[in-house]
Amino acid sequence: MKYLLLAYGDQTAWDTVDVNSPEFLAACKFYEDLAAELTATGELLGTEGLAHPALSRTVRRTAAGPVASDGPFAESKEVLASFAIVDCDSHDRVMAIAARIVDAVGETVEVRPIMAGPEDVRPDS
Repeated sequence: MKYLLLAYGDQTAWDTVDVNSPEFLAACKFYEDLAAELTATGELLGTEGLAHPALSRTVRRTAAGPVASDGPFAESKEVLASFAIVDCDSHDRVMAIAARIVDAVGETVEVRPIMAGPEDVRPDS
């Protein structure tokens, strides 16, 4: 089954990160190594880091039609930092991958199954 992994980080940390610090470089190395591992197993379908949230724009539906606004769609301390799409044999496997990310870099990781058909719209479908 395919899953979307959404990694969230603290915006304050993003604003103050030292890209030359050992911690930042270790996080980059972790992600490089994980991507290489999951590519080798055929589980990684795609991944990207995202630009600073201040560069985001959100489009919402209103009575007057679509309206664009600055920033991510929700007010939150955590902002979406990256995503990956993986194809894993089991839910346990994808949860293990997410746990490794959380353990290594401290980000919150949301695991979302990707719909394969209408039966995936709701858990009780």
